[in-house]
Amino acid sequence: MTTVTYEFDSEADLSDALTHLWDRLGISGEVSVRPLGEGTYRMEIIAEKTLRPATLEKLRGRRIEE
Repeated sequence: MTTVTYEFDSEADLSDALTHLWDRLGISGEVSVRPLGEGTYRMEIIAEKTLRPATLEKLRGRRIEE
């Protein structure tokens, strides 16, 4: 299981990350997204499988919590 939190500076970067996680990697689990204001977003991921660090580095957001 992997739990991690990211912040994104734009909706486009957030959308790219979600597409990468769901469509390309096929992760299962929970993903929650909430706006923080001024165009930034926070995404919390609780994946059922372990995600490799190299996989997480491909996301364009800032990792703020593990």
